[in-house]
Amino acid sequence: MAKTQTASERITEEVTSWPGVEAGPGRRGEFAFTLGRRELGHLHGDRAFHGAFPKEVWHELFDQGRIDYHPVFPGKAGYAARAIDTAADVEDVIALLRLNYDRAVVRHGLPELADAIPRLYATAPEPLPFAPSLHIWSFLLQRAHGNLLVYSTKGLASDAAAIEERGGIARHYLNHRHEALFASEWVEAPLFVHEAERRSVSESHDVGGTFSTRHPVDDDFEVVPTPGHTSGATAYLWDSGEHRVLFTGDTIYLSDGEWVAAVLESSDRARYIESLELIRGLDFDVLVPWAATAGQPFFAMTDRADARWRIDAILERVRAGGDR
Repeated sequence: MAKTQTASERITEEVTSWPGVEAGPGRRGEFAFTLGRRELGHLHGDRAFHGAFPKEVWHELFDQGRIDYHPVFPGKAGYAARAIDTAADVEDVIALLRLNYDRAVVRHGLPELADAIPRLYATAPEPLPFAPSLHIWSFLLQRAHGNLLVYSTKGLASDAAAIEERGGIARHYLNHRHEALFASEWVEAPLFVHEAERRSVSESHDVGGTFSTRHPVDDDFEVVPTPGHTSGATAYLWDSGEHRVLFTGDTIYLSDGEWVAAVLESSDRARYIESLELIRGLDFDVLVPWAATAGQPFFAMTDRADARWRIDAILERVRAGGDR
């Protein structure tokens, strides 16, 4: 017979599945969830959740009956407590922790990304409407030649302060035209797309420039057309100084950590295979797609042998008529 999870086990299993979250004993006997140096909240056994929220958020949660005053700070807004008595309480504690997690990611980015890839900032994740099990991100590349934004998400305005603190955006690059459906009006930087995507993208956004061939931008960024998923799908290869980061859009994305393709009915399978073969020969050690399974890491550290092995597996599936 399978063991029934306790409240703290269920909460811990879910919350530690979020990128960057760690859990462990605190200084006063509590069991704390942290994102970098920031505490998201903590548990006291299976019976109570304690956390802190901005006052406006605290008042909203309090009015909804989701939290009460913290026993150490009675009558003081900002510090919260939530009793855990039922399965519904467990799920709402998870939701409360997610509020703090999402706010911390928006304001500070993910510490594991900052540690692994300096000068790469990930915006807040958003569910992909037609595939809600996937989340999408935009990424700011901090560069001496001017910052670049790769990919698009609608909620970029919520990252405005963090982006401006890091020097703003000089240029914006899309991997393929579908991203234009999720592009934020907040971004004023010139938008660059493959020439084959210009007509579709320009229906909803001003296109500042196009390209059609592989070429470098300064000495650290390379534009690499990879048609197949769409006719103008394009990968970008960035040498950050510490890593060579490959942005593959939907040509290769992460499904529960596995590298997979996204061959659509409208895709050109033969060109897709050619592009995968091209990517197989590139020198990179970090893969950063547009989409990844919600709650899972959105980038993959790799090396040449590992990358070739994973791309060979994709090629085998796509050549056999598969769509992943």
